[in-house]
Amino acid sequence: MENFLATVKETVNPATQPVGVNLVRNVAQLEGLKIKVRGKRLAICQQIAYSRMYSWSTFADAETSHCALGAACTGIILPPERVMDGTVNTGVYQKTQEAAAAMQQMMPRVEPGVAGVLTYPLARSFAGMTPDLVVIYVNSAQAMRFTQAFLYHQGGEFVMKTSGDAGVCSRAVAQVMLTGAPIVEIPCMGDRRFAMAQDHELIVGIPFEWLERTTEGLAATHKAGIRYPVPFQIPAACELPPDYITSEEDAELI
Repeated sequence: MENFLATVKETVNPATQPVGVNLVRNVAQLEGLKIKVRGKRLAICQQIAYSRMYSWSTFADAETSHCALGAACTGIILPPERVMDGTVNTGVYQKTQEAAAAMQQMMPRVEPGVAGVLTYPLARSFAGMTPDLVVIYVNSAQAMRFTQAFLYHQGGEFVMKTSGDAGVCSRAVAQVMLTGAPIVEIPCMGDRRFAMAQDHELIVGIPFEWLERTTEGLAATHKAGIRYPVPFQIPAACELPPDYITSEEDAELI
């Protein structure tokens, strides 16, 4: 993970920290861990915000995971009927309950049985614990660099799916867990309002098994000259107004 973090810092340098996420199925795994935020009612996106912005570890279970959509997506609770039948989205995200239900039924969800979600800055991982996945918030140019890294070994194309809702919990966590493949996603309304996601940010979710190949892809494309920040091509003799341009006479005024 140290190599991954160093390579991400050198090649992409996101504004906030990469976050390790574990879907904990046995709370006995947490025994002895010093978790900074536990026992507070938090949405999944808020947990990740604490970890990426403040370097705090967090844990939320069925009693404290505050957003029903996020808790259901991550397997902490069974999806409530009001979610699956579209009631929560009708007249908000979709015109009809039928359309709302269709959207909810397509949303990725981990099978119930997860005791809780643990988040922490990847640079301060718990000893002996391997993250299930890593979540990173980036701008569009940085998302481009990760996409290039994901395709470095296999080529083809990178397909992005989104519902415009439950972004980090349904895609960056649930979809990554279900497919074992990385994602790029748009932060949802709750992430923006309650977890400080910014207008320019996108979410990258990476399964742990992809960290090494992502590291190789970032490093190799960086070495090949694909850099972030993208260097502008600054023209020589740019078109200034005539009086702004140094003349031969000006050059003699030394």
